[in-house]
Amino acid sequence: MNARGFEQIDGLHYNEDNKAAPVVNDVTIRIVLILIVLAAWWAELLDVKGAFLNGRFQHGEKLYMHVPKGFEKFYPPNVLLLLLRTIYGLKQAAIQYWREMVRAFKYMKYSRSKADPCLYFNWIDARLIIWITWVDDCLIAGKKDQVTKAKEKMMTLFECDEIGEMKEYVGCKVEHNREERYIRLTQPVMIQSFQDKFDLGNGEKSCLLYTSDAADE
Repeated sequence: MNARGFEQIDGLHYNEDNKAAPVVNDVTIRIVLILIVLAAWWAELLDVKGAFLNGRFQHGEKLYMHVPKGFEKFYPPNVLLLLLRTIYGLKQAAIQYWREMVRAFKYMKYSRSKADPCLYFNWIDARLIIWITWVDDCLIAGKKDQVTKAKEKMMTLFECDEIGEMKEYVGCKVEHNREERYIRLTQPVMIQSFQDKFDLGNGEKSCLLYTSDAADE
């Protein structure tokens, strides 16, 4: 179910400067991948279910919606519903969800990077653990036991899907070879779509490769 955000009025239902939310920078992702290789970290993914349903209205907005089709029989005629939380389609839904995540990490005693608003970190027993968020996709990196504990704590705050070990991230297939100490990123689905669309045949596929040697360079 989506709201008709295009009917919202600036200054009444939302603020024009309050309708976009940050995502982790691609440079940050590359740095974290290098740290995973160098420190032999474990990395897992967590997906927050119905992410934009977790946001709260920050400026006292009052938004009403018609009863959704199929639910009319549960309400008297001429009834409107007052939204108590954000829903998909609202202009401020993304940033309000992001603010909920900021509050959650603060509650879990994580610090937020001054360089990237979607990078959070904490030192636990003298060992670093890192979170990066791409909307509702959370990547946790650190020693495996601490990653497990951090993941379980987040799941007490939000309803989440446990994706497990990082094998895909932000549209890329991730191959982590722990013995040879490298991470390879490829995009086979995108490459295949280009081959199908432009009839390219089976050419060579390029990839990004992160190794401990590359990090030293």
